[in-house]
Amino acid sequence: MKGIKILLVDDDADFRKSVTKILESDGYNVITAFNGKEARQKLKKEKPDLVILDVMLPDEDGFSICSELKEMTGFFEIPILILTSVSAEIEGEKYAERIALYHKADDYAEKPINPKELLARVYALITRMKITISEPTNKKKLLIIDSDIDFVRSMRELLESNDFEVQSADTANGGIKMVKAMLPDLILIDAMLPDKDGFTVSRELKIDTQTYNIPIIMLSALDKQLRKPDFVGTMASTHKVDEFIPKPIKPEHLLAKIRKYLKHD
Repeated sequence: MKGIKILLVDDDADFRKSVTKILESDGYNVITAFNGKEARQKLKKEKPDLVILDVMLPDEDGFSICSELKEMTGFFEIPILILTSVSAEIEGEKYAERIALYHKADDYAEKPINPKELLARVYALITRMKITISEPTNKKKLLIIDSDIDFVRSMRELLESNDFEVQSADTANGGIKMVKAMLPDLILIDAMLPDKDGFTVSRELKIDTQTYNIPIIMLSALDKQLRKPDFVGTMASTHKVDEFIPKPIKPEHLLAKIRKYLKHD
């Protein structure tokens, strides 16, 4: 991720400092802005690859800035992560997230945020952006949708060492966007995700004419938490999952299943 430039817009100096340190430790180049006016100046001057945007700014709200950027020629493709402490709920749904997505934000997270989660979300957004401009390869493309960072890392190492191109997302909504952006040859998905369960994601993808033919393998330890382990497999099947594999996973078993669906030599 060297050379990737991130614009961080937040009026909290301590927060800017801590987030900058986290991002720079992972190789990102960080530019900061205090308010909306300064953000626009830095945006035009620096042309960042990603924007992390607070909602409550001194001069205007981040939602409006997000919506404006997504309608500007030359800037609409820049991924925007809304990162805020506004967390009130309406009928069990977080209204700030609903408004963020309405204003075309690419992702949403609440403060305080775990450094690993922040880096995972940033990586997913940057990767998604790169997919849209990358040159095609002959490798089969796999997408992992799982919030367990360590598990995703181990799966990435296994699959890439077996000549697959691998991308990942740590949320259901992010995963669905990644699917639409990259049209993978196969999807590996967990049953339990932070924002929506994997069963629902599978059903949504399988009734979409653009994605219905993409094989989906569900990987989950949920079966070990239930009195009737077979229930999870049955749920997966009824939600149009092509294959269910319980965690922990045997690498050779997973690779065999992947090759079965891809007819990968």
